Amino acid sequence: MKAQWMNHTGFVVSDMARSLAFYKEMLGLQEERNLIAEGEWISQVVGYPNARVHIVYLGLGDGRHALELLQYLNPEGKKTKAPAERRDVGATHLGFIVDDLAAFHRELAAKGVKFVTPPLFREVQYPWARAACYLHDPDGNVVEFIERPPAPPGSHLS
Repeated sequence: MKAQWMNHTGFVVSDMARSLAFYKEMLGLQEERNLIAEGEWISQVVGYPNARVHIVYLGLGDGRHALELLQYLNPEGKKTKAPAERRDVGATHLGFIVDDLAAFHRELAAKGVKFVTPPLFREVQYPWARAACYLHDPDGNVVEFIERPPAPPGSHLS
């Protein structure tokens, strides 16, 4: 028995419309699936009686790893006291590889996106990140962007 492939990363959000605007308009993700899940099956899966969840999958159009946004309509999700620090056990983030992090950062910053830090660069070999930075989505979920040096011929690492 083994896992076949990594399918998605899930973030619980407070306002689906606001989150979709951020991920689609700011980050350029494409909507792959959008539904309201309810009934016995989803209630059993998430462990809440009478669950009703708005679920949207977003991706890059390549059918690979997706971002799953979940807004719990019943029982309604509540905001925690504060987002976890990135260093805290249980904190999560979603990472993207981009081809030109400096340009990507400039474009998003011009649109009002607030980053934790500007892109920081260093000299490394593939597949390590030569540049990286973090931002928070509208609900405080952490998103990381990295730029890598070119892959050597024949490399199979991702």
